[in-house]
Amino acid sequence: MHKKAFPMLLACLCVFFTACNSSSQTLTETKAPQVTDTAVSLSPADPVGTVVPVISPESETGRQNGERFEEVIMLEGMEETVRYEHVRNDTIGFEIDYDYEQFERRIESDCERFVSIWDVPENPENYLDVTCSAEDAETVAASVSELLSQEYDLLKGSRELDRAGSCIWIEASELKGTGQMADLLQVVYIIPASEGCRVATAHFSVESAEGFGARFRNMMNTFVVITSEAVHH
Repeated sequence: MHKKAFPMLLACLCVFFTACNSSSQTLTETKAPQVTDTAVSLSPADPVGTVVPVISPESETGRQNGERFEEVIMLEGMEETVRYEHVRNDTIGFEIDYDYEQFERRIESDCERFVSIWDVPENPENYLDVTCSAEDAETVAASVSELLSQEYDLLKGSRELDRAGSCIWIEASELKGTGQMADLLQVVYIIPASEGCRVATAHFSVESAEGFGARFRNMMNTFVVITSEAVHH
């Protein structure tokens, strides 16, 4: 039932999310379905073409863009060795590490998505998207809450990310007024920046909450905001 609300959410969010500039650099990662539609949080991924933003090779965290490495994480109570790739996107203004054996990186002019390789490519359920907004974090949080509360009962608060610091956190997991878990869940992280904010939204099914939900939390703890001053330094 809640899938029908996505088009309305997408249309409303476009008022608040300012698209970042596009460019034409090409990445050579996994063969991702192409995308050209304007991407914002809270909308299903619908890949149809590719526009690649400017990617800087030098990382604020000391890692190179595209650098791969291994780390051990706790997942569902067990240790797991994860193979990460470091991402830096100067257009949107962020860095992140993603598990390239579990996710496919899709790049658009104003959004990056990390989509489960196990999902149907045309209609994925488990993915993280990152975009930017010129609005301040509180304004975006109010808009996101208003939209999601039409369908969900929300949990809201603040979270401390390991690298990005404090952010506004919104969880949409229960269907409005029912006390029942929704089939598809969303967790929105709104990270303040000196110019607007960054918005990362984790989408995952209720069945994969312990798996993909945990993977997305680990990814967000590697998130770093890049400001325009740092980009042009």
